[in-house]
Amino acid sequence: MGNYDVVLFDFDGTFADTGEGMFESIQYAVKSLGFEPLDGATLRRFVGPPVFESFIRELGVDAEKADYAVTKYREAYAESGIFKFRIYEGILDLLRELKDNGIRVGIASAKPQKFIVRIVAHLGIGEWIDYISSPADDKADPSKVKLINQAVSALKAEKSRVLMVGDRHFDISGANGSGVDSVGVTFGYGSEEELRNAKATFIAHTVSEVRNIVFR
Repeated sequence: MGNYDVVLFDFDGTFADTGEGMFESIQYAVKSLGFEPLDGATLRRFVGPPVFESFIRELGVDAEKADYAVTKYREAYAESGIFKFRIYEGILDLLRELKDNGIRVGIASAKPQKFIVRIVAHLGIGEWIDYISSPADDKADPSKVKLINQAVSALKAEKSRVLMVGDRHFDISGANGSGVDSVGVTFGYGSEEELRNAKATFIAHTVSEVRNIVFR
């Protein structure tokens, strides 16, 4: 047994590198608004926060245009982008080991639930995922604190026995706000500096290091 009863994973940039499908869909939405294509650094900033907020922040558009951009983004993502991702090496083995040791696994992601459910089914890993905590849609509250608290409640866990794994400061801040431990992973879209500044309980550079933290 490890030091935790529940391990929660962010999805984009933590469970999988979903950049290809996300970036193609973002560029489609950007073009639909009449903007020039975004550069790589700007695209990377879309990974982590709710996409609605990212369109407002990165394009400087109002809520109405951001809402339109989200619609076009989801249109492209649902059609072709959703399965353009790469599972990080070792993640599926870690899920299997967690389940074999009686540790419950959840996903806490700002990605709308319909997409997470489709991806989990596509990968055939439903038996390893005990709970999915994500917004019902882009209009729902994407607060990471709320998503983590929802998972903790649904899984009837003690917060001292819950670990949140994520690659951006949103994940770490959410864990801190919820009162659970966190692992900031550097193999995703956030830097080690970002994760340390957010006050991650632990830093992991590989999936193997995440595993060692759980079973330390």
